[in-house]
Amino acid sequence: MPERKSLPLNQFPRKFQRAVKRFKEPRRGRRRYSQASIKSTIVSFGQYLAVVQKAGLPLELSREGLSAFIDDLDARKLRNSTRLTYLSGVQAMAKEVKYSTAERQLILEDCEIYRAAMMREVPTKVRKMAARPITLRDVAMAGVKWRQKARQADTMNRRRTYFQRSAVLAFLSMVPLRISDVTGLIVGKQIQRRKTGWFLNLTSGKSDYRHNGSLHHNLTPYLDDLLLYGDSGSPDLRYAQRIGTPLFGTEMNGHLSSRTLAYNFKVATGHTPHIVRTLVHDAMAKHGTYGAELARILCGQTSIQIAKSYEVHAKRFRAERAQEILRNIQARTLPKSSQRP
Repeated sequence: MPERKSLPLNQFPRKFQRAVKRFKEPRRGRRRYSQASIKSTIVSFGQYLAVVQKAGLPLELSREGLSAFIDDLDARKLRNSTRLTYLSGVQAMAKEVKYSTAERQLILEDCEIYRAAMMREVPTKVRKMAARPITLRDVAMAGVKWRQKARQADTMNRRRTYFQRSAVLAFLSMVPLRISDVTGLIVGKQIQRRKTGWFLNLTSGKSDYRHNGSLHHNLTPYLDDLLLYGDSGSPDLRYAQRIGTPLFGTEMNGHLSSRTLAYNFKVATGHTPHIVRTLVHDAMAKHGTYGAELARILCGQTSIQIAKSYEVHAKRFRAERAQEILRNIQARTLPKSSQRP
């Protein structure tokens, strides 16, 4: 029987199960965690419990248990960002059950060690972007390309796949949602077709950020494709028939898996869909603080720190923008002769 890396929630000691319940139903005034954060904490603490169980220690927070857990994290082939995520989950649980402040400080110190090591690592997305450069325009143009291929497809299966591929490329180039949120879009509920175009009304599954507004009219033909799939009928009529079904759905109107939709994106671009969030932050960087705020809104990020982690080339773009501003100031204030090289 394979060794379990994480104990399931129903095998947590009662004290920790109650703590998870408090995460899910916090008292008024207490921090509200997203479902994704709660799930991450459960998995992380489940890993801690699996380690102490294997070491023959009580299923409890202890210095011995934490030492065993750190040794286990260090022995596994993990990125330091992953180690930090797991240990941060244990720290969140320790805080909730009021583990002693002095002992929690030791956990925080180890978190800082992993954080510092993480900062020295070259992120995977940076390496991938260097190997295969890409911009938001490239993503949008790939959507145009695959829409043309869909129209020329010789089978219904290919036509459907290519229209879905085209639509997800166009959609993410302008609305950089998480792919899990995209696959969860239900026609008539989270995404609606109105007289003025398509409208998004979605609460993000990870951050609980609410996206609520009209989508750009350029997206209308791509989203209409998901109703008609090349037929010449009325989008309004087909929309009425599709209410209550997934926007990105199977032939029988079941949910298309996130993995399938992500594969469609990667086939077209060579990158995973998550890259669009980085591309948005980099593209908006030249517009300074205002641009950074717009990028955060588009990505549905509630934390400035989280938003910062998505930037790859943003610092360079800001520096270039700053130099451009300085050149404009010089052009207005310096004598023309002094501007010559």
